[in-house]
Amino acid sequence: MNRRRALKVLGTLTGMGLVGRYALLPPPRSRNLEAPRELAIRFFESLNAKDRERVCVDYDDPLRQYHNRGVWGAGLSVNPVNLGWEQRGILTDLLHAGLSEAGRDRIPNEFFTRWPGVHSMYVLLCGNPKTPPYQLILTGPHLNLRIGGRSREGAAFGGPLVYGDQRGDSIQGLPGNLYRFQFQTARRLFQSLRPEQQRLALQKTSPIQTDIQLQGSQGSFAGVEIATLLPESRAIARELIEGILSTYPAEDVAYAWQCLEHNGGIEKLFLSFYEDSEVDRSRQFQNFRLEGSSAVFYFRGYPHVHAFVNVARAGDAPLSVGELLGENPALLEGANVKRLFEAAMREHAGSDLAYYDLGSVAGRLRKGLIRAGDVYSLESWQDSLTHVEIKGSNLSAILVEELRSRGVDRDPRRIYTVATTGYVAGELAAQRLGRVESRQKSGLVRDAVIAYLRKRGFSNVG
Repeated sequence: MNRRRALKVLGTLTGMGLVGRYALLPPPRSRNLEAPRELAIRFFESLNAKDRERVCVDYDDPLRQYHNRGVWGAGLSVNPVNLGWEQRGILTDLLHAGLSEAGRDRIPNEFFTRWPGVHSMYVLLCGNPKTPPYQLILTGPHLNLRIGGRSREGAAFGGPLVYGDQRGDSIQGLPGNLYRFQFQTARRLFQSLRPEQQRLALQKTSPIQTDIQLQGSQGSFAGVEIATLLPESRAIARELIEGILSTYPAEDVAYAWQCLEHNGGIEKLFLSFYEDSEVDRSRQFQNFRLEGSSAVFYFRGYPHVHAFVNVARAGDAPLSVGELLGENPALLEGANVKRLFEAAMREHAGSDLAYYDLGSVAGRLRKGLIRAGDVYSLESWQDSLTHVEIKGSNLSAILVEELRSRGVDRDPRRIYTVATTGYVAGELAAQRLGRVESRQKSGLVRDAVIAYLRKRGFSNVG
């Protein structure tokens, strides 16, 4: 629907007395914006006791660590039913106050934000802005915006940021995309590399998009190190990072640069491009990544723009909040994360089998002290734990093989219980599980994993 038609429909409905400006359109931003903290205090004070229970959590709640794109984090949906016009106006001002001038032309105009504005978002407030530290988080489709500055742990912007835009989906060059300029700078950077550097930088497969945990000083990084590039290329790499950070407030950006310099500067970052993001054999690779011990900039322009920023002062002591669960003796990733989740789901459900799809593994679990927030980031889909029943004769080949691996023969007449995720039980059931007889949800996968680690620790993980 184009703008003229949308306004015509809205005008008709308003004339009929069915809706008005308080229902569909978000409040406009104020001409003069107050400081973010002042706005956050005003919003906090506007909440009644019931709404505070839904919007506000402690500063050290694990939800502060949560991030993902296209998945709302937590808190309260910003809409006319939940919040009044003035409250939504404060949040509109906070959205703009939490950005640079350039950013105010981007995030509020992203594909999913342009029309509904803050009505497309959830709001979560960690801590009390009257007694910092605090963090106000706006989440929505392709958005994780943190307002309140660096975190107590030293994470720039307060933690990982997410941004994105749908324009130019799957089209060479991302025409019309708000973040096309970042892709174009990255393309110039790739073209500036010497042939052997291009070969080093070019990787076959893009990492999982949510895999942006900081690796620390012992990390392993693919690609080509910026320090080895020609001066011209290093200058373009700096321009690229400046362009990515230009969306956010100057004070926050200055601290992000301090973090980068503290860890050796951009020269210590590694640059990668990905073959699976090439469109129409154009030699234009629309996914790229810059990563070092304490920073990740991950831009995924294919099939559409999802981008992630995670910068901290100390990658060996990254953002990690919530209940302490214990010490993980070794890095967990991929299939080992899958096994951890399956063990936790099977124990929680008391089921015969468990299945967590490898493609849903959203990141890694680092070596060292682990808190609940690390699990929130690891299972960042907020997926439900779902119990299903399947007759033995209808089990998938995947589950039959799982039984065989334990030395158990399938009984065609038996009804097997399987613990899985809501996503698998819904969209992938036929391929991954077999013909399901019944389904029942029981909480969240992340809560089952936390309970498992709390009880059993990390000795049998991995």
